[in-house]
Amino acid sequence: MDFLKGIGKLAGDVTGRVIGGTVRVAGELVHSDYIKEIGNDVERVTSKTGELAGQAASGVWDVGAGLVTADKQRAQTGLNDLGDAATTTVRGAGQGIQYVVESGIEVVAGIKDHDKELIKDGVKKLGKAAAITVLAVGVVDLVDGPDGPDTSGNV
Repeated sequence: MDFLKGIGKLAGDVTGRVIGGTVRVAGELVHSDYIKEIGNDVERVTSKTGELAGQAASGVWDVGAGLVTADKQRAQTGLNDLGDAATTTVRGAGQGIQYVVESGIEVVAGIKDHDKELIKDGVKKLGKAAAITVLAVGVVDLVDGPDGPDTSGNV
């Protein structure tokens, strides 16, 4: 269902602009290009998260509707959307892990070689990855509330 994809993309774009923009403004106020870069990356990551959530929701909807109506083509389209969303998510997580590992290696190499600049660059990259993860993942957590969804059955 393209409607759900559109809503997910729009929600991700708006949320990314608000949070990323806020971080960028903070970077402007303290004259830090590093903080502004974090804002840009938070916007990009949050936008992509919304897009993937919309694609997954669309896939679930189409699979369910296809099963209920016995429309094999619609169910297959939904499965394809779910598969694409999962593949993109795994690929993105892998790239994130690779970035963190490479940054950690940079820090270790800097320590070994007594290269303060290499240590500083590696630590900045690790800090950037941590900040983006906290801000972008925190947005997803906000949707469920501070403690996640209520699974106790209480209303």
